[in-house]
Amino acid sequence: MTGSGFHKTYDVAVVGSGPAGAMAAFCLAKKGVRVAVLEKSSLPRYKPCGGGIVRKAMQFLPIDVSEIIERECYRVELNFIPHHLHFSVKRKQPIVSMTMRDKFDYRLVLAATAAGADIFSKCRVVDVVSKVDMIDLMTSKGPLHARFVVGADGVLSSVAKKSGWQETRSLIPAIESEMLVSQEEMDRFRHSARFDFGLFSGGYGWVFPKKAHLSVGVLSMRKNRVRLNDMMGNYLKALGIDPLKKSKRYGYLIPVTPRNDAFMKGRVLLAGDAAGFANPITGEGISFALLSGQTAAHALLDGAFQESRVKNIFEAEIKKKILSELHLPHIFAKLIYRSPRLFRLLFRLHGQKFVENITDIEMGETTYRRLATDPLNYLQLFRLWD
Repeated sequence: MTGSGFHKTYDVAVVGSGPAGAMAAFCLAKKGVRVAVLEKSSLPRYKPCGGGIVRKAMQFLPIDVSEIIERECYRVELNFIPHHLHFSVKRKQPIVSMTMRDKFDYRLVLAATAAGADIFSKCRVVDVVSKVDMIDLMTSKGPLHARFVVGADGVLSSVAKKSGWQETRSLIPAIESEMLVSQEEMDRFRHSARFDFGLFSGGYGWVFPKKAHLSVGVLSMRKNRVRLNDMMGNYLKALGIDPLKKSKRYGYLIPVTPRNDAFMKGRVLLAGDAAGFANPITGEGISFALLSGQTAAHALLDGAFQESRVKNIFEAEIKKKILSELHLPHIFAKLIYRSPRLFRLLFRLHGQKFVENITDIEMGETTYRRLATDPLNYLQLFRLWD
């Protein structure tokens, strides 16, 4: 899948065709901006991910993706298995919509193409050369020139590395697998998005039911060496999941803190995982990917492609819309993963209220930012102050 001809000068080159990149390209192309999307893999490409799209992320989408939703989950479960603590929340609207990321991401790419963006697959960026009023991208298909670049090429962003960013994010490891199970086991897990704590220190496991299989994964917030395969094995044993056949396990990294040395340097803007936008409690990043891609596009448009104006708008909007939403989760992530005894005590007393509040946030009915306007609201998440 390519545009017509490669040796072109574009207004914007978007590197990466995930939710952040596709969203940025769509928003820009809809306004008549000349946009190229460069993707290193063939399209559609498999993306290691649980594939759960929370409702607030669904509300950001500019297109209908109902055809690629495999299952709607109206209920979420959170369990502390060793301590027999179980909480669940049910809503009238889907809390999490289950999909496969290759289909989801590709649908967004097709929308960007329909809006007028050129897509170049199997096109790897090997260098980024900044000039006074232009960026030269050296790629596996030859040079491409753009007035601005949006780096949306994932957690291991080559654009960020080539553009002068140092690594300031905290990255955590995760592993997931798509598992075929018996109909009996499928029926046991089909109704809820499930999150399980307490089986291993500093992390959790999840089970997401898809149309005909389960997406099962574990992650660890520990920075030292962890044995994710052992964690996965223990998790499957604890839940009594016995896959019908051996399934491939995919490892990946999740950024749980954003970069602290700006999100735009020169004429390069970062979005999604490349910028470090993910919820440090849950690891959810799709909603922030969509929002940051949209924000990058609007900053370029509102800044009239003038570098200083674009930077001022982009940094201010990122701070307002995203960083403010990550501050409170960072506080609670430290509590959850560094003080497990205290966290367990709070959950024993007020876990149901906490799960309900987090669900409201992921449904898009409220925000962490609203809670943060009053210091007492930090405690309201656990209903410790009435």
